[in-house]
Amino acid sequence: MMHNSRKRPRRNTPHVVKAIDIATMQPLGRVVDVTADGLMIVTEKKMEVGESFSLRLNLPVMIQFRSEIDMEAIVRWTSKDANPKFLRVGFQFVSIDGEDGLLLEEVMHKLNLVG
Repeated sequence: MMHNSRKRPRRNTPHVVKAIDIATMQPLGRVVDVTADGLMIVTEKKMEVGESFSLRLNLPVMIQFRSEIDMEAIVRWTSKDANPKFLRVGFQFVSIDGEDGLLLEEVMHKLNLVG
């Protein structure tokens, strides 16, 4: 069940940002919004609350000569999407390298994802 306990505003992104499972190098889904604390993807893959992932985000823009950001994240909630083929999955960042955290913040600003 989805609950609204986030501390920072979440912003929708019109850009195609894919979340990749680093363990399998398979796409998990498309990032539809993001905060400094976590993100939400739309996916066909069923995930369990509490499940941990090493994620790679493929960015739509190059930032400091990079187009990917890696992080550890945990599934905090799942819910049905408006399209019954898909699920919405909310992740909380558990660990993100300092440099990658700064890159994510820069990407969020560049794509106008922060208020």
